[in-house]
Amino acid sequence: MTTATTRFDQKLAGILSAAAEVFAEEGFDRASIRAVAERAGTSVPGLYYYVSSKDELLYLIQLNAFDSLAERFKSEMVAVAEPEARLELLMRHHLGRFLANLAELSVCAREIDQLRGEYRARIREIQREYFALAQSVFDDLARKHGSSSVDSRTAALAMFGAINWVSTWHRPGAGPPAEELASGYARLFLYGFVPSAANASSRNRLAGHEGEQDV
Repeated sequence: MTTATTRFDQKLAGILSAAAEVFAEEGFDRASIRAVAERAGTSVPGLYYYVSSKDELLYLIQLNAFDSLAERFKSEMVAVAEPEARLELLMRHHLGRFLANLAELSVCAREIDQLRGEYRARIREIQREYFALAQSVFDDLARKHGSSSVDSRTAALAMFGAINWVSTWHRPGAGPPAEELASGYARLFLYGFVPSAANASSRNRLAGHEGEQDV
């Protein structure tokens, strides 16, 4: 990689970070290219040297996030034998990236429907690949333990719904770090909030309902 290429990539990364902040604060529809350029510390013509439109900015934000997450998880999961550990690995990568880029998480979660045409098709393709990787972890968990309480698709959807919600409450420097959150979420998904009481609680609830029906 040449020095010129490195400078280009670094400048583009700065522009994408600035765009994510502006889109998260103002919404994609209301945000202007001028506001992005000002946040990035460049001129509007200077910004157009790196991207062709506001739509391309949104596309590149999403592409950069989901492609890097999918590729990193694919490359590292092969060395992790147990599905429980792979689940925590996936959550750690996902939370690690987005807790360091909360604006990016907000944009990826809220603005996907603003994409059109080839941009939308490409991001949907990468999202499906990433989701399939997550679903496969839950499939492996079900096979290992002989059963599961819900199907793997529902489990994966619930997981992403939970960990993506951190953008609404996590504050840098105030909340738990990504590794701690990932470990906690993984335990919650695998064992429940009070694992030792889960079976007894279920039996008690069922017994209570049966009693009500007899009255």
